Amino acid sequence: METKQFHFQLAPTSCQTMVRQLFAKYELDCTNAGITYTLDMALSEGEEMLLTVDADRIEQVYANIIYNAIKFSARGGFIHVRAEIKGDPRELVIRVSDTGVGISEEDLPHIFERFYKVSKSRSTSGGSGLGLAIAKEIVQYHGGQIWAESRLGKGCSISFSLPVHRI
Repeated sequence: METKQFHFQLAPTSCQTMVRQLFAKYELDCTNAGITYTLDMALSEGEEMLLTVDADRIEQVYANIIYNAIKFSARGGFIHVRAEIKGDPRELVIRVSDTGVGISEEDLPHIFERFYKVSKSRSTSGGSGLGLAIAKEIVQYHGGQIWAESRLGKGCSISFSLPVHRI
């Protein structure tokens, strides 16, 4: 992305449709991991909102967040997704919360940095430390933001926002 060789194909996309498709695509992964996966669509059905996004790249962001939530949650855990329109200017906010191991206060400010891996107490096999850094670049390209909240041993929430407009 930094060398501008990464191309985005932006197109108008319904907020409601995109959120439902993203959620549905990862239901089986959560079920297979023994994790309860729920969606709270706090989006008005009566007022259609559009995003101008590269849907494949936004799915890449969502997949990275969901797979991290699955990876760091035990069987019997929960992943809850909330989608809502907030703020002025309006933006879609997607928040993925899990009941996993959480992230320490010292690691939290660094999780979106390239090659950063959280402390050994959380570490599991695999991972390059690039997933959340790439997610951040994609979200920022679209004019949004990404952030995390967590307490060690209490789970983690990662949220990202994308600008929207009314039809």
